[in-house]
Amino acid sequence: MSEAEFAQWFEGVWSDREDRVYRTWFTDLGAGVYTAGDSVYRRFGKDPHPGWCNHGVFACPPHPGRATWAYVTSGLSNPWNLDRIGKDPSGLSGLGFELLLETPAAADWAVPLLHNLMAYELLVAVGAYAGAELLEYGNRVPLGGSVTPSFDSAIRWLLVETPTHVPASFELASGRVDLFQLVGVTDGEVEFARQTSQDLLVALLQKEGAFPATDAGRQSLR
Repeated sequence: MSEAEFAQWFEGVWSDREDRVYRTWFTDLGAGVYTAGDSVYRRFGKDPHPGWCNHGVFACPPHPGRATWAYVTSGLSNPWNLDRIGKDPSGLSGLGFELLLETPAAADWAVPLLHNLMAYELLVAVGAYAGAELLEYGNRVPLGGSVTPSFDSAIRWLLVETPTHVPASFELASGRVDLFQLVGVTDGEVEFARQTSQDLLVALLQKEGAFPATDAGRQSLR
């Protein structure tokens, strides 16, 4: 296998995710991918792998099957760890997941937020943070402040949940990819989940129309 053959296969995996899976699931991928660039990684004080700077986020507008805006990452599932054609022995492609965030209207904070999360997860994957683990379903992610810099939002956490509008996973030639739905919640709601369960919190959010879309302007339900 030549280097050129591997590069062609790698590009095919990337294109398959965006052109087949994402266009089927999200229909309109908007104005194109918003790449992170190396400045996102510099904020963490780290040097990125050159290929990471091409990872990005699609901002997908609503369509007849989905009333929300959908922001989805593209690149976390790239098989950078492979040096030959074929599936990863782990069964997962790259990090094994991509991130999805929905909002009721276009949100200028969504792409930068996903850029930061994407960069952090890639750095965790290469061991930049001792003891840190990659995201999994059921996690609660602290943001350390408001989800948006525009105002002091009550949304200060993200739940990692199963998607509502699209399947939870898809297959690429390099392995399986899970799709992690990120849902914004408040300090009070996280405390409610700790005292009861995350499933009960999700049920409450669904009942009140706060799931799966994240509205940075909403009030806390607890």
